[in-house]
Amino acid sequence: MKPARRGFVLVAALVALVIIALLVTGAFFASGQEMIVARNELRDQQAFSFAEYGAAKALESWNTAASDSMTAGQTQRLGTLSRGFLQSDAIVTKLDTALYLVTADGRMSSADTPGLRRRVGILVRTIRDGVQANPPVRVSGQAWSELY
Repeated sequence: MKPARRGFVLVAALVALVIIALLVTGAFFASGQEMIVARNELRDQQAFSFAEYGAAKALESWNTAASDSMTAGQTQRLGTLSRGFLQSDAIVTKLDTALYLVTADGRMSSADTPGLRRRVGILVRTIRDGVQANPPVRVSGQAWSELY
């Protein structure tokens, strides 16, 4: 007659419970990480969109007299926009007599996104077909670029 193995079922049940608990904990951790990544991607896109908005607003409020008085290589700040946690600064750099680079930074300043910043640049010209253009027009081709 074999001796009874008392408590084997209890040990097997405890091991199964520990394995199930580890699987559930791993699933919760993975879903939490997925939520954090999705939130950060959304905020990154918001900062990028606000940088584009800041550049468009800078072109919309273009001051022809001020830009014409700049020398080649000179940089001038065009303005700052703020909406909630979002902020955008736009600057213009004169490249030659009619060519300018408008650069805008989009930043998000909240507790969980310190230092989140996106930058876009738009290459524009103020003379089109020999005629002064106000607001300036984008250079054909790749006028707009994402800067890091």
